[in-house]
Amino acid sequence: MNKINDLAGKVFMNRYLVGGFVLVIVAITLTLDVMGLVHPCPYCRTERAALGILSLILLLKGEHALFWRFIAALAGVYGLIVGVMQNFNHVKKINKGEFDWAALTFDHPWILSGLAVTALVWLLFLILGLAKPFGGKSPLENRA
Repeated sequence: MNKINDLAGKVFMNRYLVGGFVLVIVAITLTLDVMGLVHPCPYCRTERAALGILSLILLLKGEHALFWRFIAALAGVYGLIVGVMQNFNHVKKINKGEFDWAALTFDHPWILSGLAVTALVWLLFLILGLAKPFGGKSPLENRA
């Protein structure tokens, strides 16, 4: 079990793997949006833009520089606000009894916005050096 935890820690702490994976997802969803295969959603587009910006910053070698951390904070917090707003709009529907539970599949906006918020938080943690492996140092501390 420790080997699995160690491997997961290495994968989720690797900025190139995480940033590249999220950037591929952003590119695929952007392609689907441009081709008109999905409903044009301003919430989704905003979250996708924030995810793309954070992924690109994460893939840069100087992502720990103050300028890029500031841009990451701006884009990340903006994406988080929009994602949480989208998620909360669905919670309001649940409270009103208008939520369609039968339509709750992997491609439902409530699920996707929750995943986007999770990804935004993780990318921000990596960029800002807040993510630490169990018993280890943050990636920024390892650079010194």
